[in-house]
Amino acid sequence: MKNKAIIIQHSHLIVLGAIILFSYCNISICKAQNQYSNPVIKGDFPDPSIIRVGNTYYAAGTSFDFAPNYPIYESKDLINWKQISVVFQKPPMWASDDFWAPELYYQDGVFYVYYTTKRKDNRVACIGVATTKDIRKVFTDQGIIIQWGEEAIDAFVFRDDDGKRYICWKAYGLTKGREIEILASELSSDGLHLTGEPFTLTDHSKGWKGAGDEGPCLMKHGGFYYLFYSVGGCCDNRCDYRVMVSRSKNLKSGWEQYAGNPIMEGGSAWKCSGHGTLVATPDQRYFYLYHAYNGVDFEYIGRQGMLDEVVWNNETGWPYFKSGKNPSVTAELPFKNTIQKSETTWVDDFSNKKNLAFWQWDVNAPQPSITVENGCLNIVNSHKEIAFVGLSPQAGNYTLTTEIIPTNANAGIGIYSNQQNYITLVVSQLELLLYKMNKGEKELLSKQKFKSGKSVFLKYEAVNGRYFTFYWSNNGKDWNVIANKDYNEVDGTAVVQWGYSPRVGFLVAGDSNAQFSEIMLHYDVKHKN
Repeated sequence: MKNKAIIIQHSHLIVLGAIILFSYCNISICKAQNQYSNPVIKGDFPDPSIIRVGNTYYAAGTSFDFAPNYPIYESKDLINWKQISVVFQKPPMWASDDFWAPELYYQDGVFYVYYTTKRKDNRVACIGVATTKDIRKVFTDQGIIIQWGEEAIDAFVFRDDDGKRYICWKAYGLTKGREIEILASELSSDGLHLTGEPFTLTDHSKGWKGAGDEGPCLMKHGGFYYLFYSVGGCCDNRCDYRVMVSRSKNLKSGWEQYAGNPIMEGGSAWKCSGHGTLVATPDQRYFYLYHAYNGVDFEYIGRQGMLDEVVWNNETGWPYFKSGKNPSVTAELPFKNTIQKSETTWVDDFSNKKNLAFWQWDVNAPQPSITVENGCLNIVNSHKEIAFVGLSPQAGNYTLTTEIIPTNANAGIGIYSNQQNYITLVVSQLELLLYKMNKGEKELLSKQKFKSGKSVFLKYEAVNGRYFTFYWSNNGKDWNVIANKDYNEVDGTAVVQWGYSPRVGFLVAGDSNAQFSEIMLHYDVKHKN
């Protein structure tokens, strides 16, 4: 009887343990289903701006020296985003490069974008404005709206309770000895001109923390005006970017800086967080779309689109991030009963032109001809240097594969920052040439013959967005590694330029043309140290 009692007791314990374990698993599953993971917009997407129109959200980000300028994304739930358009297919005639920090705004059926770029004539950074009634179509440029001091960048537009619109921006070189600060000015009713005298929103004469104020976001909550902005180094692996907040009862004076600043700073998983804007959901939750570097991939992939919720302290009235001072890895869903989708493989078989408008090229080189015909991407280079056509990778560990036709095309695949910095595997006259361009100095890493055929397949594997191993194949199945002197891996550290994360894709050398049949990017979700 004693043994039987022990068996029964053990059985009860097993059942109880199973119930506890089952309950724990259900809680874990429920928790997973109620959370999303950062980033919400993968790949290089710095200085994001976000707006809501009805129940649809739109976001735009910096495109640097790559055109089309300023990608635009759409979402219904803040966690699943799809690129739907761009602001400009090619730069405005007066603009040269450094296409930074687009600020989206919507009013009375018109979409506005206030954007930063440099003038061709004097290389001064200033702010332009463009408009459209259909965000899926390119914007019409309305010209320069702000040129101030040595540089004016990072616009943000705010509508006050009385209906007046204001624009604020980061200003350099105002007067000798005066700090960089954020200025603001009233906008005209059509949103295309400044009216009145500019005034400051940041005052370092009061002993404020931080320096280099930029990336402003202005809003009103509970009777206060709040200014969210970023300070510190933004743009390479030495960065210390962080988010600050100030407030005032009066828009034009009396600003005080929060003693608990910064309200967000980089952690171990995501670093150098900042330059974002806030959007309110229909139920009045506030979410901040901003950028941060992945702790492993860092500047080799770029500053990615992150999302975190902002809440307010009931006693002090100061805002803080619900997830804490560091960027969240996972957080509570903005909307219940939504699922964040994650795709590990991206393919374009060039059977249609759906992605044609999104392929990027270097604005500092002649624009290549890019067409899609008969299941191929056709690229025609009209100048003697490299022509690049590509996109931003979404993570550091990936494999890029393509087929090139014909085999004497003088073209191939690679990793590209600009004309002076890239790595490419080129097919030329039945030879495979692996080049590395560093600060304008070209180095031939490998040269080898391959068997003739109608086409040749090329591939490379990337680790942490920095190390690359190249391959070729006659059939797309049996791969041959491209030996790089005494080793196979190519170090791409030097390809990365300050703040400019490389793009990946196709390169056509010299005055020639090439056809590519399909491109595939497959992402490995695990980091390799």
